[in-house]
Amino acid sequence: MRPYVHLSAYERLQIYQLSQEGLSQAEIARRLGRHKGTINRELRRNEAPTGYLPDLAQRRYQARRQRCRPRPRLAERALRRNVILLLQQGWSPEQIAGRLRLEHGQTVVNHETIYRFVYDSALGRQEKLYQYLRRGQKKRRRSQGRGVRASPIAQRTFIEARPLAASQRTQTGHWETDSLLFPEEQALNVLVDRRSRFTVLTRLEGKTARDTCQVLAERLSALPHRSLTADNGSENADHTSVSNQLQIPFFFCHPYHSWEKGTVENTNGLIRRYLPRQTDLSRIVQEDLDAIADELNQRPRKCLGFRIPSEVL
Repeated sequence: MRPYVHLSAYERLQIYQLSQEGLSQAEIARRLGRHKGTINRELRRNEAPTGYLPDLAQRRYQARRQRCRPRPRLAERALRRNVILLLQQGWSPEQIAGRLRLEHGQTVVNHETIYRFVYDSALGRQEKLYQYLRRGQKKRRRSQGRGVRASPIAQRTFIEARPLAASQRTQTGHWETDSLLFPEEQALNVLVDRRSRFTVLTRLEGKTARDTCQVLAERLSALPHRSLTADNGSENADHTSVSNQLQIPFFFCHPYHSWEKGTVENTNGLIRRYLPRQTDLSRIVQEDLDAIADELNQRPRKCLGFRIPSEVL
């Protein structure tokens, strides 16, 4: 079976001339080497008040071809500019699509369209828009959790004993914490509320249990607090002191199960956009960390119905 080839302008002229001579559609098809259905469809769809005109038929054909071509990703200039600006501000494609849908009451652009614009469009490749995505990877990959070192900590209570409200994220005040490490034995503490995703960042004077205990007690005392979940790092060895000061239970993930505190692990990935692993924290003051946390807390989240963490907390 031969592949179908569209009628040419010359064939349309022949159809006009042969039809003017009074030949049947079947005979025109035989002379042009076309199926009679092709001739019938051509005459029917391009009929004008004065009959079939080859020039008009060719213009209509070209217009139909133009309409059926794939539209460029984010063809509307204002929308494209807005999407690029939000990507540069660190918003994910899902956050952009979700917030626009929330503001306009309907889908403005799908998040997969934004991903394809970033990775597949000429502009996206030219401007290297992938670098503004959370992982900054040239190709989309499935993320994987990192391992967690186990440490002998006395009197641990594991997360299966955590309240149902904490596990199901139905109540604010259930926090996850982690230490984000940097060169030269530098670290900062990350606190994230499981329900609202509200984030608190604090510079640690050291990676000791005493430093971590002091930061957790000071920061959570000014916020709603009902429980705390951490990994088995040695910085959490003084967990009983934190529990006593705040009067809340302290829960632990199982060794090498970092995904059990996935909220803070995901937030760590967001923070790395601002503070890569090789960052010298001695050049970063607490006001800088507060500004990063504030930007994260003002960013719409899909899991919150595209509300922002500060609204939910």
